[in-house]
Amino acid sequence: MTRSVARLRFRPTLESDLGECTEMLPAWLPFDRARVQALWHALLQQPAVMSTVMEDLAQPAGQRIQGWGCGLVLPPDWVARLELGGATLQPRAPVVPQIYAGLFDGGLVPPTDREAGVLNASGRVHFFNLHYVQRVADLRDDYALAVLNVANEAFRVAASGWRLHAMHFESSARDAPMFASAGFPIVPYAERGPWDDGPDDRRPLFLGITREQARASLPGTSVRHAFEHQTPRFRLSAAQRRLLWHALFDESDEHLMRVLDVSVHGLKKLWRGIYERIEDATPDFFGDAGGDDEGRRGPEKRRQVLAYVRQRPEERRPWAEI
Repeated sequence: MTRSVARLRFRPTLESDLGECTEMLPAWLPFDRARVQALWHALLQQPAVMSTVMEDLAQPAGQRIQGWGCGLVLPPDWVARLELGGATLQPRAPVVPQIYAGLFDGGLVPPTDREAGVLNASGRVHFFNLHYVQRVADLRDDYALAVLNVANEAFRVAASGWRLHAMHFESSARDAPMFASAGFPIVPYAERGPWDDGPDDRRPLFLGITREQARASLPGTSVRHAFEHQTPRFRLSAAQRRLLWHALFDESDEHLMRVLDVSVHGLKKLWRGIYERIEDATPDFFGDAGGDDEGRRGPEKRRQVLAYVRQRPEERRPWAEI
C-alpha cells in the first residue's frame, strides 16, 4: 500500500465495508470469511451490537479500511454458558469461536432492544469485544500506531454508555500490547489446551475486567472510560438512537437517509421526535432555539443534541426498567 499523508477517522461499520473488514479476520479464528461477512450483514442492524471501522480517506476506494472492531452484549444464558459470570471472569477455553458458532447456528441471538434495556437498567451488561484487527499491526510502524490511536478513540465512543457489569475481550497473543495499553487485564484460561501452542498470531489471549475492578482505578485508560455511566434522561426509541449514532459523525442528510432507509420526511420525523422527547424531559434544554424544528432553529437544535450526546453516550443505549 502506497503511503501518503494519512487522513484517518473512525465511523460506524456499513454493509459496504464488510468485504474489506473480513479480509482482516484474525488468523486464529477458524471460520470462512464469506460466512462471517454474511453473518455481519444481519448483525449490523442489532441494537446490542457494536461495530466501527478505522478509515484512511487518503487511500483509494476499496483500500481505505485500516482497522475493524466489533462486539456485542451477551445474553445472560451465554454469560453462564461461557463461565464469564464469576469474580475471575475466567473461561475454560477460547470464547470467540464459541460465540461465532452460536451466532452461525442460531443458538446465540443478540438481545432485543428491550432485553438489552433491561440488562442495562439492572447493571447486568456483559459486553464482549469479539475482535479488533488492523491491516498494519507492527507496533514499530508509525502508521500502525496512528491507526491504533484512532481505534482507541473509536472504542471510547462506541463502547461507552452501557451500565456495564463486565467487559471482555479476546485477541491474539501477538496483539497483547495493544489491549494492555487500553487497560484490559490479561486473564489466563482456566485450562490448558491445544490453543496454547503455535505462533503468537494464532494463539488466543483472553482479557476481562469487572465494574468493581475498573472503578478501583482512576479514569485514564480507554477501558476505564467505558465504565463511566449515568442514568439516561430522554429514553429515546431504537430508531432515534440509531439516528444519533450515525449523526455523530457529521454525515449529510442524504447519507443518513440511505443508512437508515428513510425518506426526507422520515428523517425529519425522527429528529422532531428526538426534540420532543428532550423537551418533555428537560423543557429548557434548547433555550432560545426552542420551538421551530424545521426552519432556522432546526440546525441549532441538532447541534445542541449532538454535543450533549457526545458527552452523555448513555442516551444512545436502550433502557427498560422493570
